[in-house]
Amino acid sequence: MSTVLTSDMHAWARGLAQRIGRRVPPLAATRRRRLLLVHLDGVPKQLLDEAVHTRRMPFFSRLVRSGAYRLEEAFWGSPASTPCFQAGLLYGIEHPNLPAYSWFDREMGRQVRMNTPQDASDIEQRLGRTRCPRLFAEGGHTYFSLFRGGAGNRVCMSTLSSLGVLGRALSSEMEGLLAASTVSPGRYLRLLGRDSWHALCEAWCWGRALRDFRHEGGFLLSRVLLQRLGWSFAHTKALVDMVRGVPILYLVFGNYDEVAHRRGPRSELALAELERVDGYLAELYAMARTVERPYDLIFLTDHGHVESLPFEQRQGWRLEDMLLRGPSATLPESVRRGLLDGRVPGPAGASGPPEVPMVIESGNFAHVYLTRRRQPLEARELLADHRDVLARASLHPDIGMVALRRGDSAVALVKGEVYGAGEMERAPLAEEFSRRAVANYLHELPFMPTAGDLVLFGEAVRPGATVGFAWEFGSHGGLTRTETCSTVCWPGEGPVDLSGLTHCVNLHQRLSEAYLA
Repeated sequence: MSTVLTSDMHAWARGLAQRIGRRVPPLAATRRRRLLLVHLDGVPKQLLDEAVHTRRMPFFSRLVRSGAYRLEEAFWGSPASTPCFQAGLLYGIEHPNLPAYSWFDREMGRQVRMNTPQDASDIEQRLGRTRCPRLFAEGGHTYFSLFRGGAGNRVCMSTLSSLGVLGRALSSEMEGLLAASTVSPGRYLRLLGRDSWHALCEAWCWGRALRDFRHEGGFLLSRVLLQRLGWSFAHTKALVDMVRGVPILYLVFGNYDEVAHRRGPRSELALAELERVDGYLAELYAMARTVERPYDLIFLTDHGHVESLPFEQRQGWRLEDMLLRGPSATLPESVRRGLLDGRVPGPAGASGPPEVPMVIESGNFAHVYLTRRRQPLEARELLADHRDVLARASLHPDIGMVALRRGDSAVALVKGEVYGAGEMERAPLAEEFSRRAVANYLHELPFMPTAGDLVLFGEAVRPGATVGFAWEFGSHGGLTRTETCSTVCWPGEGPVDLSGLTHCVNLHQRLSEAYLA
């Protein structure tokens, strides 16, 4: 421990623990071992590897280079987005039917967004029907996750749907908060004011340079409320919870992800968030090793980020306009034959009466809904009634791949040919794509009925960059190696081995075996 935790940090943690302990009562022990999970939302493994090598994150680098921790890649399944990952981690659900961060939900009959509290609450109720063991039952706490996952507190996106519940939750969360504060209220307000002013100036310069301010107001609010106030609150509450003896804690650090979407994954602003969080991680580790019953501290990421080049900026119009109102295109005969796969063509009108289509831009992938019915369209129906849309999607140079259902399975359209999950090794995909991830996505699509009739993925236009369909400059959810290669970092002397994980449900199972009473 001496190579990682300095005597000054140990003394700091011991003094703070004593101060908190005088203000808050301890909890009765309910589990043999205690766990703190820190989720670094959206941080690519390559960036963490570089941070270890260059010591850009001094504490995290020391932790890994000392040999105390193992840092390995993990694959969580498809799609590479937070809702799907948290459904697997918190609930142990292998096929949660969560196709993106925003989608048209066929069961509810409307578009849902995971940053809308009522939508998060509705999806949480659906996930809660599972009978899988829940890591955070029996008094665990989660902070700034999308879903509660059975935790004993209520600081997550779904909680915000009820002001009454939120008010009661926050009143109980204030216990011990002032005792754990590491800076005076006056100094904290001065720092917050300075950061807010810098954020305002930066947002003004960025929007003026692009001549587009459409997301700057929301981003500015996020930087002040979530990235500064929110994370500071979660970090401080975790220190209090460890002193009290909460059996399992889950903290989501969303700062990097928020900045990467708006400024790019390797922007100075995004990299500064990694440097910022490193100091917080050191404090969490110091407290985890200092309290009377130490915590095992595990770090993980849910997906990576790639640079995103907006389709609208490149083409001068939105994806929806191109797909639904663009020039006529002729579908290659090879695509028609591959989608029929020896079957008889379906009759016109097979998909039912015409409906208003919907295109949900989900980053560097997009869901195209050509009907609103409960069951998605299959290849023969698409050929019979929506051949123009199919042709435009499969032939556009900024669309690298189109996924759709064929019978009981799914296939991908790549450069005028049809490929099944077992044929991806010979598909002419750009080098940036992960063939393993593409095959996994095709296996998963039949389990996601609420995904689009077509799912489009932006072409990889240069190393580390893809076309994005949303107006953002860093994306995830696609099928590149960077997006689908996640990270898990755990103590070598801990009770669980987290190597070789191939789905987030594997993570749930191994942690449950090691930490559930």
